[in-house]
Amino acid sequence: MSQEIQARKRRDQTPSRRRSGEEIRSAILDYLHTSAERTGTGLTAQQIGTAFDIHPTTARFHLERLVEQGDAVRQRKDHDGQSAGRGRPAVIYSPTSMNRAREDMISSLCMALETACPDTRSRNRAALKAGMAWGRTLAKQSRENTENDIPPSLTQTLLNALTTLGFAPVRAQPNTTCLYLTSCPFLYSVGSHPIICTIHLGMIQGLVDGRNKKAGDKQSSVSLKPLSSPKGCFLKVVKADSRSKMRVKQ
Repeated sequence: MSQEIQARKRRDQTPSRRRSGEEIRSAILDYLHTSAERTGTGLTAQQIGTAFDIHPTTARFHLERLVEQGDAVRQRKDHDGQSAGRGRPAVIYSPTSMNRAREDMISSLCMALETACPDTRSRNRAALKAGMAWGRTLAKQSRENTENDIPPSLTQTLLNALTTLGFAPVRAQPNTTCLYLTSCPFLYSVGSHPIICTIHLGMIQGLVDGRNKKAGDKQSSVSLKPLSSPKGCFLKVVKADSRSKMRVKQ
């Protein structure tokens, strides 16, 4: 039985009295959990509206309430994975439990790092080093998955990797290596552990360095402005000499 049929069956079995907002949201949350268990992905307001025979705007209202209550999370995913200019990114809603285990894991790792490196400077150095090792591994995996010897462009490499990781990147402008990261897989942990952004910065730098080394391109430097825009975090990659530094801008 499809999810849409199940949703309609639950709706049809509901008494004819008008359901309260809490009842509707409870049914929608159950539906989000069912989708997550079956497909591992979230749903759009349009999909929820279709399943429950309500207007997408009404569905979005209830989904946003679930987000406010901490029962669901919101992510933006660009339709083509490349350009924000081809339509607004799709907003995907998923149950909070999908991200809970991952959030707990990253929080535990950050706490271990913070305990091992109590001063800010040593902590940041360790976070960047760990992130760069992660990024170099991603670059190696990307090379292994490339069918030919010509690596994709730097921007495309970033789009591919960051999309896979759940950052939902979109181009800030055409023909530039500037991206908005419209989602963060560790958003709820960033407030308590801002060092996560430093790890992400190192990861992106390691990914860029690994890609440029394979392509024979000049070194590039990375700057990251966490949550600096309603669109998300702003990422900029520019060619630089060996004296340039990675930067997380608060």
